[in-house]
Amino acid sequence: MSNYHSYAEYYHDLTKYTPEGIAGNQHRLDFDKQPLPFKEYPNKKTIDISYLLPLDKNPFSDVGIKNPADFSVDELSLSAISKLLYFSYGVTAIVPYVDKPFYMRSSPSAGGLYPAEIYVVCVGYPGLSDGVYNYQVLKHSLCLLYEGNFKQKISEATFNNPVIENANVFLILSGVFFRSSWRYQDRAYRRICLDTGHVLGNVDVVSNHCGLKANLIGGFNDRLINEILNLDEDEEQSLAVIALTDKDKKVNIDFPKALPSKLDSTNVKTPEGIRLIQLHNRSRIDSFIKVPNIQMENIDEKFKFSSRIPFENKTKDFKWKQVLFPTILKRRSTRNFSGESFSLEELSSVLDFAYHPELFAKDDLDPQPDYFDLSLIQTFIGINSVVGLEEGCYFYEAGGRYLRQVRFKNFRDEIYYLCLGQEIGYKASAIIFHTANLGKAVFKYGERAYRYMHMDAGHIGQRINLAAVNLNLGVSGIGGFFDDKANEILGIPENEAVIYITTLGKPAKTTQ
Repeated sequence: MSNYHSYAEYYHDLTKYTPEGIAGNQHRLDFDKQPLPFKEYPNKKTIDISYLLPLDKNPFSDVGIKNPADFSVDELSLSAISKLLYFSYGVTAIVPYVDKPFYMRSSPSAGGLYPAEIYVVCVGYPGLSDGVYNYQVLKHSLCLLYEGNFKQKISEATFNNPVIENANVFLILSGVFFRSSWRYQDRAYRRICLDTGHVLGNVDVVSNHCGLKANLIGGFNDRLINEILNLDEDEEQSLAVIALTDKDKKVNIDFPKALPSKLDSTNVKTPEGIRLIQLHNRSRIDSFIKVPNIQMENIDEKFKFSSRIPFENKTKDFKWKQVLFPTILKRRSTRNFSGESFSLEELSSVLDFAYHPELFAKDDLDPQPDYFDLSLIQTFIGINSVVGLEEGCYFYEAGGRYLRQVRFKNFRDEIYYLCLGQEIGYKASAIIFHTANLGKAVFKYGERAYRYMHMDAGHIGQRINLAAVNLNLGVSGIGGFFDDKANEILGIPENEAVIYITTLGKPAKTTQ
């Protein structure tokens, strides 16, 4: 085990999918033990916030929807939280089944397992008593768990991050481990962090529309945040903290979004079944550690022999002011592509929305949304059928908004194979691969880098989802793939670990 400098690298290697591993896996799903994808508190006080939603009718209650013109002062503030929660993680459709309905939400989740929970902590926020609340997705309500002023405890847990003083409402996102590990075993930690990143992506785009700035905090004392929520740490732990401030009151805080944990390469050999919780616990932060000044590798230099293909077309007008909420409501993971081509302009527009939020400030979106550290993430794109591009694999240089071709080839069959035989991998017109140099990432952020890079990849992935749906393209994320085959087939450098895949294409027409 001496080859591993961190537990994260060990975990990543041991949870890779291989053809041999898939063939020999004896894991069988026990549906009698499938956990609920939401928490219930039958004896706790709940506060209905569904009547404040900007919907035509109320799917959660018989109370109906109140006209914003009739909101009280408290309801005006509370409506912002109601919209933010609903369009970030709320139930947007109910699919009936024989035994129990399936609740679809505003952000995607691997296997529809929804491992994330959202807690709301209020201190002096109009319309809500001071305390800790759990967001109840089934009724779109807030359940009051604990009363009290927890601001000082949050400040202490975030190492006196100065943004805390400027906020009076906080979102804390946690991961409930068994919801995903029930199906995905130890690899579930990847899915949990990606799914949490999807939620962060929605919080990013919705917050400005609610008059709020979402200040992301990744560096916090895990034990103290978990204590505020009174979590059973064997089952659930916190992953991200968001301080919500008034978007019109600019708060210039020179404090890092992400802090490092320690590296831990001792006793890395752990049995299957506990690697997930081992990685999370080893990535916890107990005390403030300064972020080292480490520059990530310039991947573009590896492909400088290939000419640049700039995105010269003006990005499409998404009209987000009018269609953001309807787009989130109709977002679904595409199950079948037609195989038809789409345009280079459409691809460049999707990538612009994902990587260049400053282009959309006029749409009342945050021009500088928070990430943990985007320098950890690189992007490669497999092109099967995009008008204006040759088939092959490209490196996308986000800062310069251009492509460099890595390999010339039609990769349909190979991508179908590395995506575990999923048809969407074959028929997609473009396949976006997010990668990270894990060795350099853990050198910068310790074991905690694994959380950061997967949540950031999920965040970008959700922006891709929304842009694609807006353009009437099909889109679906893939978290299960033959890890090393992606590098081998597409020519992605070996030290770049593929951490997430998003497929894009024209959706197949459905027959009624």
